[in-house]
Parts: sequence; structure tokens; C-alpha cells
Amino acid sequence: MTAPVVEARGVSRVFPMQAGAVTALADVSLRVSAGEYLSIVGPSGCGKSTLLHVLGCVDVPTAGALRFQDRDVATLPDAERSRLRLREIGFVFQRFFLLPMLTAWENVELPQAEAGIARAERRARTAELLDYVGLAARAGHRPSELSGGEMQRVAIARALANRPRLLLADEPTGELDQTTGGQVADLLDRLHHDGTAVVVVTHDAVMAERAPRLVHMRDGRIVEDSGA
Repeated sequence: MTAPVVEARGVSRVFPMQAGAVTALADVSLRVSAGEYLSIVGPSGCGKSTLLHVLGCVDVPTAGALRFQDRDVATLPDAERSRLRLREIGFVFQRFFLLPMLTAWENVELPQAEAGIARAERRARTAELLDYVGLAARAGHRPSELSGGEMQRVAIARALANRPRLLLADEPTGELDQTTGGQVADLLDRLHHDGTAVVVVTHDAVMAERAPRLVHMRDGRIVEDSGA
């Protein structure tokens, strides 16, 4: 069996609080294979976003292990973990988080510059991605001049800038109307078919059911996994 892109093994995440410790994840195990598309669903507060942050090496589990491309993430120096997030993982959020002073083009080009990509290659890749998400004509517009759907498509292009193995999306249609959300969902389908591993956290049942694999969470645990 080939190594998964990312694998959580018996992961727990406990947050210390004044009123007592809060367990966001409890003994969660999940494998995501290359090119796989899965949705994580469950009620608010069940640990979906926490799991996504752990898979994305943004948060550190309290217990258990996380492996990315068969590397134990806990053993990586901080600089290597930052490089892993920059080069191997793309993030898409509900509220887009585009830099408002930059154009669509500049938002997509920025992570490539941070990764040390040569200017000519950055320009070619940025043009390719904005065309991929259908926004070549909006390259010079700032976020304030774009619709919600356009901003999310720019955010997806930015997430793909450094050719990540894994795309993590947290409620990517949560701020969008049904029609625009459907366009973003179509784009995620396309990414999956083009070979990117995609993990989506969503409350949207229609969005969730587009993924071939569905993972249900409750009270910090995985209670059902159609791919298990």
C-alpha cells in the first residue's frame, strides 16, 4: 500500500481552559490518499475545523501522531514545518483572507515569491491559475472590486500556487449564495479530477455529498467513514 499524503494516528487535541480542559479531538485516525476527495461533516463544535488544522500542520496534537508523506511531522524543525505548509499544503477559508491592498494577480503570486520561485515562473504560474479559475480578466482587481465567488476562486488559485499535494478547505461555500457556492464546488470537483487531494469541512449537505468519501464527526470523534 502506498503511503498516504497525510495520516492522523490516534490524534487527540485538548485545549486548557479556565473552566476545565476541552477535548476537541479524541483518538482520531484518518488517512488521506493521493488524489482523494473527502468531506468532513458534523454539528458545530464537533472538532471538524480542529482536525483540518491538525492535518494542515497548523495545530499540534496533544497526543497521537501526524505523518505527512510518511514523515513524522512532530520531528520536523519549525522551519521545515513552515516550508511543508508553504509548498505541500493549500488552504482555503470561509472568509477568503485575501490581502486587500493586493490585486488578484498579486495575491496569487505572493506565496510563490515566499517560496523563492523565480519571477518568470511565478508569472507563468499565476496566469495559468487565474485562467484555471476563470478570472484571467479580473487579474488587476483588488478584493473590494470582486464578488464573493470571485474572491473565493482567487483564494483557491492562491492555495494552488505552489502545486500542493493537499488542499484543505474550511467551509469554502459558507459565505456564498447557492449559485456561487455551486461554482466553487464545481472547481473543487475539477481539482480532485486533476489529481489534487482535497479535504473539505462543510455544513452544506449538497456540498458534502459531492465528495466520493464522507466522514462524520461527533464530540471530537469520527463516528462514520464511508471510506473505512
